[in-house]
Amino acid sequence: MRTALIIDDSSFMRNWLKSILESHSFKVIAESNNGIDGIRKYSEHLPDIVLLDVVMPKMNDTSALEQLLLRHPEAKVIICSSLADKQLIDQCARLGAFDFVQKPNLNRISDILAKIHNP
Repeated sequence: MRTALIIDDSSFMRNWLKSILESHSFKVIAESNNGIDGIRKYSEHLPDIVLLDVVMPKMNDTSALEQLLLRHPEAKVIICSSLADKQLIDQCARLGAFDFVQKPNLNRISDILAKIHNP
């Protein structure tokens, strides 16, 4: 079973994402409500994927993505954010994000998870 880490400051969103991941045979092995703790948890658990918000306390914007990928360039990070302007999406792609999903419309997540299962 593939593993996942969810980093989002909203407990509602973490629960929603967890249910989506579990319905696609991912086991959520860790959750975090901020970027600093999320990076630490990635290092501890080394999950197969990370779902990461960009608007959070303690590492806002793309800082958590940048720091995570600096330490772990192999990480597959899917950005899940309510902010989705072209500039932010392009910046996340340049930094190495695997993909980008705009909240609350998470329909694309199924396709992204299928890409991870069948590269």
